[in-house]
Amino acid sequence: MSDCATLEQFRIGLQRGAIGRLMRPPLPSPPPRRGEGIRSNPPTQKGFTPSPLVGEGWGEGDAPAGKPYWSVSALIRPTLLLAVVLFLNGCGVGHLWHLAKGQADLLRQRRPVQEALQDARLSGAQRDKIRLILKVRAFGIEYLGLHDSATYTTFVHLDRPFVSYNLTASPVDAIEPYVWRYPIVGRMPYQGFFSKDGALAAQGELQQRGYDTYLRGVRAYSTLGYFADPILSSMLSYPNGALIETILHEMLHQTVWIKGHVSFNESLASFVGQKGAEAYVAHHDGVDSPAHRDYLDRRADADLLRTHLQQLIARLQDLYQEPVSREEKLRRRQILFDEAAATWPALFPSMKTHTYRRFFEGRTLNNALLLSFRVYNRDTTFFDDALAAHDGDLRRAVAYFKTLRAPDLPDAFRTP
Repeated sequence: MSDCATLEQFRIGLQRGAIGRLMRPPLPSPPPRRGEGIRSNPPTQKGFTPSPLVGEGWGEGDAPAGKPYWSVSALIRPTLLLAVVLFLNGCGVGHLWHLAKGQADLLRQRRPVQEALQDARLSGAQRDKIRLILKVRAFGIEYLGLHDSATYTTFVHLDRPFVSYNLTASPVDAIEPYVWRYPIVGRMPYQGFFSKDGALAAQGELQQRGYDTYLRGVRAYSTLGYFADPILSSMLSYPNGALIETILHEMLHQTVWIKGHVSFNESLASFVGQKGAEAYVAHHDGVDSPAHRDYLDRRADADLLRTHLQQLIARLQDLYQEPVSREEKLRRRQILFDEAAATWPALFPSMKTHTYRRFFEGRTLNNALLLSFRVYNRDTTFFDDALAAHDGDLRRAVAYFKTLRAPDLPDAFRTP
């Protein structure tokens, strides 16, 4: 998988169950009714901070034929909404305005996919990726019951490798997220930026205050269906397996989102993205195909990395709870970081690909990086049990996840 999408690669937990059961009932099956699922909250982006400027009523982008995918009124309405929210909540005006402008710029640049496929700037391989996204989108709606909308029917060609940047922070002596608070969406364990310079400035401020930080580029995002999210040129650098997972992951966000429980939302989306990707590849290429074998091999290697990092997190948590000085904790945590990197090559003989072998090279481990990983990779037992309770039928399991509310969540997910 792409070395520029490290945490997206962490979406682990795929088990080699019966593909047929993951895909029941067989086609044709009716798509879900428009508006099903938990969609009472404003948009968020994976790796991008939700903001109150994005609200229901800005439309889902279903422009009439021959009309542009934006309008002056469509850009004025979120601006007015932003002004109201800022007045009522007193939040950081500059950052929220930055988010409003960045989102509006993306919407303004959308154009129909069929038009984009004629773009001379795109290579043949990139056009194939766009066609793959369209197939996966249809699969997610029809086979998995994911929310049906105009998302991924338009395209935006970016002049940069990432659509946004995601900042995570943590104390140096605790695996605890620095939490940002936003109107409407509540607490979030990360902050997003369209501007790299703005992200670096915010990172520097937190570092000066003594926090561990982790900043990464983001290639894909979801606005939970309040906008018709476009296919972004940044997404086309994903390998096929990661791209399939990403599309289903983001579509799951449109289908299920529980306010204030980011780790649950992201871990669930990772779980459905992986299970759905396995089902898609098996359906499209066959269970005995090289593509399916390669996908399972990559997932198995990703599982090794997940286990390795989870063990490191557990050891760090034990250390941070010990009654020793802060200086001693910092000294011993560096030993644990070094041991994690040094023992990683011992797992190479168990790996089936080279995807993650160089993970620790040139990477500085800290609490913020590990927290960013954990947001997407909580224990999957709750999801596995739900899938088993529905006879391995992923579509039925997704329908069940739609019914959940915050009080239904396991204690492990009752954090941002």
